[in-house]
Amino acid sequence: KEFLTAPGFLSPYGTFGADFSSVMAWFFTILFIYGWQQARKHRGQRHHLITLWGMVAMLAYFTIYYLARGLGALSVEGREGFGGPDWVYHYIFSPILLIHIIVISIGLVLAVYMIILGYRSSKMRDQTRLLIPGPLKMETKTFKRVLGVSALVFALIAIIRGGPLARVMVWVTSFLIIAVVLFFERTVERLLPDGANRHRKIGTLTMVLYVIALITSTATYIMLYYIYPVTDP
Repeated sequence: KEFLTAPGFLSPYGTFGADFSSVMAWFFTILFIYGWQQARKHRGQRHHLITLWGMVAMLAYFTIYYLARGLGALSVEGREGFGGPDWVYHYIFSPILLIHIIVISIGLVLAVYMIILGYRSSKMRDQTRLLIPGPLKMETKTFKRVLGVSALVFALIAIIRGGPLARVMVWVTSFLIIAVVLFFERTVERLLPDGANRHRKIGTLTMVLYVIALITSTATYIMLYYIYPVTDP
C-alpha cells in the first residue's frame, strides 16, 4: 500500500496506484477493442489469442491490484480523497463510481464466461480457430459436477490456507464467480441456443461494458486528481 500510495506520474495529486490503474484500464480496453475488430474481420485465431491472454492478464492484474489496494479506488482515500463540494460528491462522483464498480464487476464475470464459451463454441481448422454454428447446451450432470467440485476445492483451500477473513473472502469470491458464470450460462443458453451467435452477441455486450468502465474510471480519476484533488492547506 505504501508503494501504491506513493506520488504518481500522471497528475501532481495522483498516487502511483491510481495512475498505473488508469494506464492499465486504457491498455486493456484498447487491446480488447482491437481483438474484437479482428473477430469482425473473421481473423479468428488472432482474435482468440489476443482476447484469451488479454483477459487472463486482466483478471490476474485486477485480482492482485484490488487486493493490494483494498478493493476499490477510494478504499485508501475514502471521502477524504475527494476535495470537491458535497453536492458534486453525492450527485455526480458517487453515482459514476457506483456505475463503474457494477460494470467492472459484471465485466470480470463475463471475461471468465467468454473464455469458457470461446472454447466451447469453436474448433480448430487448418490452424485457425473458427466459431461453429449449432446448439450449445451444458448438461445438468456437468453443471452439478462443476459446481460441486468448485465448491469443494475452494472450501479445502480456504480451510488449509486459513488466515484473516480477507483471505477467506478471496476464495469465497472465486467460487461465487464460477457459480455466477454457471447460472448465467444456464439462463442464456435458453435465450441464445446457438453457441456461435451467443459468443458474438455477448462478446459485443462485453465490449460495450468495458468501454463504459473505461469512461467512468477516467471520469472519476479526472475528478479526483485534476478537478477536485485534496490539497494541503
